[in-house]
Amino acid sequence: MALDKEYFDAIHIDVVKKKYYNANKVEAVFQDIRRQAKLLNEENEQMRAQLEALNGKTLEIGDAVLTGQAVYKQLVNKARQRAEQIIQEAEQEKAKIINDALEQQEYAVKRVQNCYTKIQEQHSAFMDAINSEWQDFLCGLYTEDGEFDIFPPKNSESISRSDIESKVGDIAKAMFSDGE
Repeated sequence: MALDKEYFDAIHIDVVKKKYYNANKVEAVFQDIRRQAKLLNEENEQMRAQLEALNGKTLEIGDAVLTGQAVYKQLVNKARQRAEQIIQEAEQEKAKIINDALEQQEYAVKRVQNCYTKIQEQHSAFMDAINSEWQDFLCGLYTEDGEFDIFPPKNSESISRSDIESKVGDIAKAMFSDGE
């Protein structure tokens, strides 16, 4: 039974001879009140101990939360710094790769231009040599008086040396211009 308002309202001690209370009944009520008070006091002490333990745990939890938040902030800051470092390194690597690629491209362009120039020079030299040999060959077929040496002309008209040179030059020019 708990010591509450209902408990105290339920206590009725009979008055003996209209002056005195029954001592045994009063003593029994007091013993019951002492026992209930002792139980309440013990329960109160247990609750205080539990409350102190919970308050201690609350402080520990609060400290742990604060420590966790601090660690979290440190980790986030370190992660951001590392991410920025990685991005900077990647940007530097990207710039290096682009620079290397541009240098290689410039080198390749110069090499191709050099090769093309050499090919043009060789082509021009070969065309000049072929033209010269062709003219020498054709001109060698005619004698100084303009007659064909190897084969007799099919018609009575003779072709002059300057006409042959002109035609051969035109052929060489046409061949040279087709190559470009």
